[in-house]
Amino acid sequence: MSVDGQVVGAGRCGWQMTVVANLCLGVIGLLPFFLLSVYVSNLGLAGGVPLGWTLVVVPLTAGFGALWFLVNRGLRKLTTPAHARRHWWLAALLTSAPTLSLPVGALVSGSF
Repeated sequence: MSVDGQVVGAGRCGWQMTVVANLCLGVIGLLPFFLLSVYVSNLGLAGGVPLGWTLVVVPLTAGFGALWFLVNRGLRKLTTPAHARRHWWLAALLTSAPTLSLPVGALVSGSF
């Protein structure tokens, strides 16, 4: 079924699954991104590193990063070896698309 760690005959299916999975991960990743942005913006105001926020934000962000890596490592096996670099760039772009769409939507609607 696999040759050199690649699933045989899964090229097109692999790209479609990459798009869907990373867009879903991007929606899930909105929460860690929001909490991380609040945490970073409040570092100077709190007069130090707030321990409660650190205990929530760091594991949540690290867990999301690990989930993203594991999902994409599995999906990477569905693409051809020649497109390995494209897979990782596409995965990063698609995962960040929901987060990047928020400020763009605010600019377009005029609420910024």
